[in-house]
Amino acid sequence: MASATGAGQLVATMVLMCILLHEASAQNLIKNQKTEHSLLINEINADNPGEDTSEFVELYHTSGRKAPLDDYYLVFYNGNGNQAYKVLNLQGKVTDNQGFFLVGSSTVKPQPSVILPKNTIQNGPDAIALYYGKGNYQEGMRVTSDGLVDALVHKSRKNDRADMLLNVLTPDRDAFLEDPSFRTTDESIERCHGEGSQWIFQVAMPTPGKDNHCIPSSQLNASAVLISEVHAVTSPGESEFIELQGPPSTALRDLVLVLIEGRTKEVYFFMDIYGKTSPEGLFLIGPAQARTPVDLPFPPNSSSPLLSTGLQAIALYIGNSSSFTLGKAACAANLLDALVYTSNGSADPELLEILTPGRHAYETNSHQPGNISMSRCSCCSVTRDPSIYALSSPTPGQFNDCPSSRFSQSISLCLHIADCQLWLLGSYEIQTALAQALDKLCNCGMSVAYFKDPVTTCRGTELVFTMLLIAKSAEQLSSLVQAFTSFLESPRAASFSSWNATVEKACVKHANVTASPPGASSEGTSEPPSHAAELLINEVNPDNPGGQEDMEYIELLYTGQTHFDLHGYWLVLYNGKNNQAYRVVNLTGYCTNEQGYFLVGSALVTPSPVIVLPPNTIQNGGDAVALYYSTTFIYSVGMAVTEAGLVDAVVYKSRASDRADKLLKVLTPGQNILYEDDSHSSQDESLSRCNSQSPRVHSSFQVTTITPFEENACANSSAPSPTAPSFLINELSMTNSTASYQFIELKGKPGATLGGYTLVFFSGQDGKAYASIPLRGTFGTTGLFVIAPSGPPRPDQQLPFIRNAPSVRRGSSAVAVYNSRQARIPVDMMVNLENLVDAVVYTWESSTGKGQLNRLGPSHFVPCAEERPVSLSRCSCCDASAALAYAISDPTPGWENSCPLKSFAVDLDMCLLTPNCSMWTPNPERVLDSIEKVLTKSIEENCTCGVSQFYLHAELNFTCTDSMLQLSGQVWAKSPEQQHLILNWHRDFTASPHPFSVDERVLKTNKECVAPDNAVSTSQSGSSFQAWKIALSVLGSILLTLTLVAVAISYFKRHSLNYTTIEMNDCRQMAADF
Repeated sequence: MASATGAGQLVATMVLMCILLHEASAQNLIKNQKTEHSLLINEINADNPGEDTSEFVELYHTSGRKAPLDDYYLVFYNGNGNQAYKVLNLQGKVTDNQGFFLVGSSTVKPQPSVILPKNTIQNGPDAIALYYGKGNYQEGMRVTSDGLVDALVHKSRKNDRADMLLNVLTPDRDAFLEDPSFRTTDESIERCHGEGSQWIFQVAMPTPGKDNHCIPSSQLNASAVLISEVHAVTSPGESEFIELQGPPSTALRDLVLVLIEGRTKEVYFFMDIYGKTSPEGLFLIGPAQARTPVDLPFPPNSSSPLLSTGLQAIALYIGNSSSFTLGKAACAANLLDALVYTSNGSADPELLEILTPGRHAYETNSHQPGNISMSRCSCCSVTRDPSIYALSSPTPGQFNDCPSSRFSQSISLCLHIADCQLWLLGSYEIQTALAQALDKLCNCGMSVAYFKDPVTTCRGTELVFTMLLIAKSAEQLSSLVQAFTSFLESPRAASFSSWNATVEKACVKHANVTASPPGASSEGTSEPPSHAAELLINEVNPDNPGGQEDMEYIELLYTGQTHFDLHGYWLVLYNGKNNQAYRVVNLTGYCTNEQGYFLVGSALVTPSPVIVLPPNTIQNGGDAVALYYSTTFIYSVGMAVTEAGLVDAVVYKSRASDRADKLLKVLTPGQNILYEDDSHSSQDESLSRCNSQSPRVHSSFQVTTITPFEENACANSSAPSPTAPSFLINELSMTNSTASYQFIELKGKPGATLGGYTLVFFSGQDGKAYASIPLRGTFGTTGLFVIAPSGPPRPDQQLPFIRNAPSVRRGSSAVAVYNSRQARIPVDMMVNLENLVDAVVYTWESSTGKGQLNRLGPSHFVPCAEERPVSLSRCSCCDASAALAYAISDPTPGWENSCPLKSFAVDLDMCLLTPNCSMWTPNPERVLDSIEKVLTKSIEENCTCGVSQFYLHAELNFTCTDSMLQLSGQVWAKSPEQQHLILNWHRDFTASPHPFSVDERVLKTNKECVAPDNAVSTSQSGSSFQAWKIALSVLGSILLTLTLVAVAISYFKRHSLNYTTIEMNDCRQMAADF
């Protein structure tokens, strides 16, 4: 019996271990999936011409490789009702080998992995959202941001609106218009890279399962027209053409296309160019009977073929055809762009000097058989340069088939040269010779266009040449890398006799192919060598007790726990106020110790850092530390924050009110800022990597005691991360009745328990808690939890009557949530940050100064004068300490908060007169805060429409010169009606001199926004001029009054203005996305 019992216990233990291991692996899957490469919504085609039978949604995994989609959900929302009408569980699905995953109609090619019936994807105003996690995503659910990875709100008509979807899924962005008039055939909404490598969307022709055909921002802003693609006839049955590229949908005129015979340098054909570029900016010229319809045919009497395959040149001039004569030599006057190409020998040096100075002719004697074009692969400022062209399949009227950085590899080599310094500017010559050598080895149409970001450096007599090798596919990249390896190893390919340079064999081991990890993006930089282990930021201590700041340090860890060469790595420190680098440390030449640690820090840190920084170098926050790898890019002080070459990053703060939104967006997108809470310990503390070895994941860190050059002092894995709390105070509704609060609404993960947390009420008079309520219950399916006096409607937890509670309408007050599992909440507890989860501080008095409650976060000024219920609603998701995260609104218990929207913005540009501008500039943040409060109070007194400081915050700016303070920014509104009231206030406020006090200094509005110099000269005029001024002012006032009366009468005779119909035109809308 005993043995049977023991066996039973053993079996039960094994079963329990299997269950626990399965759960642990599932949790690890979630962490790893969220922290590696991203899955994005890449393209949407929701509206087809006629019946919607070719709809699709394309997802793209940024690794560019096959990736599992477990725990992802694709949710389709209806803008009418803001509920899900379709939910797809992607469990068990995988992307293709290029990272693409298609959901769509059966007619879409290639075949989608998930087939949808026709007319499934609604045209708009609707939304498509991608979620990750174990959430309860189901049809009929209300729109939510919990677990959100990516989303796009779209529409097919200009006047469509989807404010709730925008507010929840893509705040601060407008719905994207899939304009059916953009193309005569079908179009789609496609993800593209905009300025500064930021993602944007464009309307373009559909490309399911392929790279998107994005119009580069340089082309959108370009004014020149360039030669895009040339296809000469090489065999019977082919159709020749010349394709130009310019600004989209733009009329062409005053352009002449000229063909030049390469050996004689004489013009043998010319024609005027006129017409309009396509929505993609392309313009096709060719025979009238071409298979692909052309925008402008060759003249009827033209010879055929016009383009030969020998030595020839194509040139584009400004002017008209009357300036050209057949048989006349080519010239450089009024030349826009030119391409000289040859298939049977070298070009005439004189012709090259006229048309493409300093460049070789493009050689088309490729070993590739079949139909081949010469395609431009650089847009749009480079002209008269054949090196930017690549051989490709013909793509008339479509985007060119060019090599992409998605298939890239960093390569480098060393050349032994007599005078290295003379060759630092010889990058083009090296690229040309290397491209020719590789093309002979791989027979793959190699050209200089396959090289990107070349960098040359000298080491004595060695020239180190590094660049990015790009390709059109993974297979082509493999062939090119193999050819480059053969080039390095082959004695006959190693000689550069024409340059008097040879490959230095001893250098090859340092300058060979740099391996990239699977799925790495090499946009602009090379990636770190691929290893099973990684180099990570392991510990950061930016803030020390006291004012000395002489124990700061940053600790790196190579997870292989052995010596590791730091060649190519950079440590960059960023300032969160201007988002620029204030310190850059080049780690090349250093190694980690035998345990894998490397320390950069102050001299007093023990053990001593390898690289010593002056005291007070590492800023306290909100700032960032970033680790980069690049052998091609030079990181420098003053540069803007970048993701290029990024390996790991930590964005942190040491005060609850600090922010670093731009750093978070670029370095650790979708995450909350780390908080080095000094209340953690009476001694020094640091941010330590504890929960995972995943890069750029803030949940991996804990606040611990400092451990330089040692294993981090981590608590157990369930210890809270110093990032976002488990839930937030979502809405605070106040009254002036016997019950101070109408309700308090919390927001958290559906199903999460509130047990072990306490709601605490503070008074600003003494900074002490006057009441506390232990929380109980769980969050429902909406993720909202309402605490209120007895209903209706019935609250999730009853809010008891608080005796002797101070009036919430006097001075400052605060409501906070604490984790009471960690410590008991004592009566009369003073404000402190230990175990704080979230807090809301507010005041009804604009002049309230600093106090104890400010430790909990920024104070929200409530200007409402009416004795009516009013709410502070969270409108900034999801940082608990985000400055001014709450807006005044009508109460919405159990519903999504009512927040101001950018679509109802009112421009706040105005000029203010001040005796002396120098008084305002020393502390601009304080000035803006004070001006915001004064303007907020003025707006609310004028309109009584529930406007608070949040409506202006982060949108306001000012410049000050002499006696003129120019204010710019926006006030957002919640509705067209509120927008109209704010417009009226702005008109009245700026219509006449309006003195008001800010920080006990007087400002006065100046309607004319007169420059200070003019103001001075006017004040010195004679008394007769002053009399005229008075007369004109009186006359102007009378006219203004009559005008206002007429406007008012006209207004009340008509319906209310419909501000939702104010839209940008198509071009402006696309430009605004950039």
